[in-house]
Amino acid sequence: MDFNVKNVKEGNRIKGKVYKVEKNQVLVDINYTTEGTIYLNELTNKPVDSAKNIVQEGDIIELIVKKVDDEKGIVLLSRLEIEEQEAFETIQKYFDDDVTFEAKVIKTTKGGLVLSAIGYERMFMPLSEVSTEFIDNLDGYTGQVLNVRVIEIKRNKVIVSHKAVLKDQQKEEKKAELESIKEGDILEGKVSKILPYGAFIRFGQVDGLLHISEISHHNVKRVSDVLKEGQTVEVKVIEAKNNKRSLSMKALQKTPWEAFADTHKVGDEVEGTIVKKMQFGMLVEVERDVAGIVNKFDYSWNPRYNLAGDVNVGDKINIKIISIDVENRKMTLSKKHLEYNPWEDVEVKVGEAVSGQVKELQNNGALVEVQGVNAFLPIGEIVDKRIEHPKEVLSIDDVINGIITKFDKRAWQMVISKTAYEEKQVRDEYKKYLKTENKKDQSQTLGELFADKLKNFK
Repeated sequence: MDFNVKNVKEGNRIKGKVYKVEKNQVLVDINYTTEGTIYLNELTNKPVDSAKNIVQEGDIIELIVKKVDDEKGIVLLSRLEIEEQEAFETIQKYFDDDVTFEAKVIKTTKGGLVLSAIGYERMFMPLSEVSTEFIDNLDGYTGQVLNVRVIEIKRNKVIVSHKAVLKDQQKEEKKAELESIKEGDILEGKVSKILPYGAFIRFGQVDGLLHISEISHHNVKRVSDVLKEGQTVEVKVIEAKNNKRSLSMKALQKTPWEAFADTHKVGDEVEGTIVKKMQFGMLVEVERDVAGIVNKFDYSWNPRYNLAGDVNVGDKINIKIISIDVENRKMTLSKKHLEYNPWEDVEVKVGEAVSGQVKELQNNGALVEVQGVNAFLPIGEIVDKRIEHPKEVLSIDDVINGIITKFDKRAWQMVISKTAYEEKQVRDEYKKYLKTENKKDQSQTLGELFADKLKNFK
């Protein structure tokens, strides 16, 4: 070997050849009067049990001369400084290449952690670089092995960060998680933040926006009325575009119309609230955000009924469901179909003779109950002479006979004539007479023959 013996002086850096390796020491030929000795604790700072794990016989290694005692024939050598220098150079390369590596925490200080890696024991991690979360107690970190990255090198000062590694990991995890969330997915997440226009829902590392309009099928004035931070909710992904995920709660809910149709059917009686009056009827809300139309002709069987004058917005009414169209959100309702139609069973025709009871006397006639409904008897059809008021010849509860002169069941209209009935009776009597009397009696007038009967009728 071409080793210069003059270099074997304390503090010098020399080269030597390993010729014997024992567990706790290594003997090195340094081309000197005696071999050099390296004890295990001067060979490396790495946690090893034997020097055989570090070097082998025949290796050429660099060393620092620590002590020379020619009288005793001792030359003590060390590799610690060289190992540290080599480690520092490696760390410098890690810094230049932005490499992540493992480092072991050897102790804690008030301001952070001291770490060791690849033989370099002077790396420092400030408290602010330990975690992505706030930490005020470093107890328990000693002895831990952390993935770190060098964020600053100044002379021999090496600053490392575990937080930077965690951030990158979270970034990759977030990217992978984001890519896994597809449109149409149904997920469970937690409300992480509430804003006036919606709420952010957190799934692991990813946040999605739940717009206020997608919280419910019902109108939501304030997000905080429905959601609280930390609340777990189930949502559907309705849009996945770039890094944005749009969410919906109402997409997983039945619409108010669907929910109503699940528990109600055509023919059911329901209670509703009048929310709007219109020219053709009124809008009645039967459940929140479910409303139907009551046509003005479906409020009462009476065609002369004035809907506008009888009901007010806010009134409660009972109605019957006539039809439901869930898809188009339409429903027709009826109040009259819950009630009896007194004209439904009336079976009469124009020209038919009927009897009835006087129920009301009016200036222009009388109301007479015929088959359970009111027929109108005009004042001119009561008697064949002029009268000023029906009370001159009629009284309440009188039972009279009349001929139907007009009948419209749908319009609730029936008009009768008392005089027409009496005239018919006279004609019928005359016809009977013609069949039984001789022709000699036919020279008499109709008035003469039936004077007595006409007097009774009148």
